[in-house]
Amino acid sequence: MTYITDDTKVSVNVEGIGGQNALSKAETSTQLPDRRVRSLNVGVKPPYNPDRLASFLELNETLATGIRKKARYEVGYGFSIVPHRDVDPDEASEDERTTVREFWRGIDSRWQTKARQAAEPTTPEEVLELARQDYHLIGWAAIEILTNLEGEPVGLAHVPANTVRVRKPQSRFDQPRHPEQGTFIPSEDARLASRGYVQIRDGRKRYFGEAGDRYRGRGEDDDREPIFVDRETGDVVEGSAEALPNAPANELIFVTNPSPLEDYYGVPDWVSAIRTIAGDEAAKDYNTDFFDNDTIPRLAIKVTGGELSEESKKDLRQMLDGLREESHRTVLLEVDKFETQIDEDVKIDLEPLGQGISEEMDFRLFREKNEHEIAKVLEVPPILIGVTETSNRSNSREQVREFATDVVAPEQHKFAERLYQILHQQAFGVRDWTLEFDLHGAEQPKEDATVARQKISAVRGAIPVNRALEMIGEDPLPEDHPIDGDTLVADIGSGAPAGEQQPEEGPADEPPGDVEEQLPPPENKLGERDWAEVEAVLAVENGVATKDPIEQTQFDSSNLAEGLFDFGENELYLSFHREGGQNSLYVYVDVPAAEWSGLVNASSHGSYHYDSIRLEFPYLEITNHHSRLPEGPAPDPDDVPDDIPL
Repeated sequence: MTYITDDTKVSVNVEGIGGQNALSKAETSTQLPDRRVRSLNVGVKPPYNPDRLASFLELNETLATGIRKKARYEVGYGFSIVPHRDVDPDEASEDERTTVREFWRGIDSRWQTKARQAAEPTTPEEVLELARQDYHLIGWAAIEILTNLEGEPVGLAHVPANTVRVRKPQSRFDQPRHPEQGTFIPSEDARLASRGYVQIRDGRKRYFGEAGDRYRGRGEDDDREPIFVDRETGDVVEGSAEALPNAPANELIFVTNPSPLEDYYGVPDWVSAIRTIAGDEAAKDYNTDFFDNDTIPRLAIKVTGGELSEESKKDLRQMLDGLREESHRTVLLEVDKFETQIDEDVKIDLEPLGQGISEEMDFRLFREKNEHEIAKVLEVPPILIGVTETSNRSNSREQVREFATDVVAPEQHKFAERLYQILHQQAFGVRDWTLEFDLHGAEQPKEDATVARQKISAVRGAIPVNRALEMIGEDPLPEDHPIDGDTLVADIGSGAPAGEQQPEEGPADEPPGDVEEQLPPPENKLGERDWAEVEAVLAVENGVATKDPIEQTQFDSSNLAEGLFDFGENELYLSFHREGGQNSLYVYVDVPAAEWSGLVNASSHGSYHYDSIRLEFPYLEITNHHSRLPEGPAPDPDDVPDDIPL
């Protein structure tokens, strides 16, 4: 007789693939599911014991710190309700925003971080942070959707992931069985019989539905029936919860960390470091034993020329016990005392048996290596888990920024989309508004402001003032401001009403005359310099100047196109617009850095050049220049001299 165990795989022959409708769109994936037989009443067996995984949070401080940091960075700093990226912010429904805001921030919202929580208030951030800890520690997160008497969501509760199991039908020879009763059931009923999840705690079971099941059929084109699960028995019905013998179960938002080795659960990223963690625990145990026996076996007592009496041995033991309590004090062996207790001359020596300092160094290096290995699989920078030996202020900031942008931001996006789809779309019918978690550690206001200014320059200021202020991180103009916030940036100072185009002769803040009149005079010309020589001086590689320090920017001007300043040589490169799309390039020499700062921060770049640079400095004309200036670091927008015209 053959018995099918939990680890037995049942082969499935699939025939009839192809045919007339082979390329038609499938509603669900057509991949083969895992068909392992499961134990009755306890759900699908996880790939790793989740209770054992959870216990590692208390065993290893590096793992605990790393996981808590990831969860805190992902959701712990809060979130905002923002228009979905596929929705025009100006057209987003305010009624929909009010709906989701009442759920997340309403006075009647409910948030729970434990099973019984009445007097202790909590916040959605706390619930979500605990869920993200489970996600990284165990491999999946379970969030219960709390509802009112009408079945509408009013909050969320954290459910410990290690207590939750996925319900799936048992199978033997491809014939499904009821997940609780074990009886054979028709294949078409297997989907409902196994719907949802089961929580097992202290020998008791509680069932949950799948998030979104009770909201099926609410959409205009959704003809599906809602699904309800009995919270006590696990029975599943379609259409109405009235057919259940007990109250309908709440639903779980079940989020897994995907793994190619597991269908129903996720696998935490740190499982690949389990051996490292075990080694680190063994090292700590060794360290404890080492200090409990601080002087043994480092030293040996060597007696020559006689034999110690029991009383002498007792005296030595007492001396060593005192040494163990004060391991760094000097030891004096009173040999004469022992000699009086025996008939022969005796010599007593203390000899070291090991290299204590060397052992301590090896031990410390081993633990440091383990710390870095654990942090590596968690993708947490060493500075965030308290490892500072390899960090300084500069690279620490860069480590945190990369962690925020490359590790945290993608997880925030995926989690926000999951909450948006289940709660906003399915439960409330809200499509215009989603969540955006605060990204802590990626603050780069100078870089963001510089990029924004470059974008504004690229469109020649054809953008409303308030929108431009928002792009550079500033507040919009107040309603009583003399300039209308809808006025284009390019129109500022021209006297043109909002929305009107500038006169054809060019912006009013530019000096009069055509471009030829803005070029430096011939009498100030020192000579010419070939563009190939300039590229060599600026160390241009793939269109980027690598010489340090330089700065490069584009101007919002009808005369000036681009500028580059070489701080090492005090040379100012300026590119001028010419007819036919061509530019002329000149380099002013012996220019103070303050003039460069004044130029890039002036309200009118053309006027500042015309009044302060054009006639003041000698120049070289650059020949054979047929492209843009090489890219380089942008000027610091906060580095504005006090005496320049703004």
